[in-house]
Amino acid sequence: MLKFSRRIFALIVLSILLSACRTKIDWESPELEPSPTVNSFVVAGKPIKVFVSLTGEFNDTPVAICENATVELYADDAFVETLEYSQEGFYLSELIAEPKVEYRCVVNIPDFETVTCSTTLPNPMQIVGIEHISQAVVDEEGTTQPALILSFTNISTRLRYYEVVINLYKKSHSSDDLYVIHPSIIQVVDPVLLNEGLPILVFSNEMIEDDSYTMTINYATSGASYSPSTGWVGNVYPFTVELRSISYDYYKYAKQFYLYVNANDEPLIGQGTIVPFHMHSNVDNGYGIFAGYSSVVSDTIYPQDFSLY
Repeated sequence: MLKFSRRIFALIVLSILLSACRTKIDWESPELEPSPTVNSFVVAGKPIKVFVSLTGEFNDTPVAICENATVELYADDAFVETLEYSQEGFYLSELIAEPKVEYRCVVNIPDFETVTCSTTLPNPMQIVGIEHISQAVVDEEGTTQPALILSFTNISTRLRYYEVVINLYKKSHSSDDLYVIHPSIIQVVDPVLLNEGLPILVFSNEMIEDDSYTMTINYATSGASYSPSTGWVGNVYPFTVELRSISYDYYKYAKQFYLYVNANDEPLIGQGTIVPFHMHSNVDNGYGIFAGYSSVVSDTIYPQDFSLY
């Protein structure tokens, strides 16, 4: 009888917790004063582009862009130019960004305090080698998926931050045009990636002791093929690998962005609420991110038995 009562009690508690996830809450977002927002990813070898807007109410669309801002650009504390307004909130520079230069933006918007932000791009590291394994691991659905073995240079005496971007090239069924897809990262086994705690290819060299490193990346593609002899096998596609040397603020933003997008989509079971993850910002007197990277990109690699569809 006691065991039976405990089971009933547990079922009642569970039903209450699950129903809490579906309870409708009448909530009105508080009125907030608008604040300046400045966003830019500065990329070595490309002109600098800055997006200026104002914060708005919850779920406000479209974003309140600023067409009347003055955006001044400095390089190593020397004034370079006042950026030209283009369209849709973007201000464009003619300056091509370079590594090891500190870029600083001073943004003035009428009726707001002056906004400042800065970043310095690291020197790019080099890709030493890439090995592709077409059938490396088996995912949760029993499909064999591929892996990359990526070797790259590093500076072990200095804390550095990296991002690896894998671009898979797939052909459209309606034309001969190729488009880029990004694979998902699965079954993380590399100790450097495990140390970051997230299934993304953004990491520091905190655990890398040498001036080079070889990283194992298991990934899943968007298609699979079946045969009686092999079972389900994930399709492999032509690809390139981009190794980005990123600034600290880029590193922090990328990790917080992942948490924001993924954790905010699903509430914790039993709590009925969404856990907030605030975005990293390095903008003074405002919000946003001003960060950047330099990078190297491999040649296109064609795995054995690759597919274009």
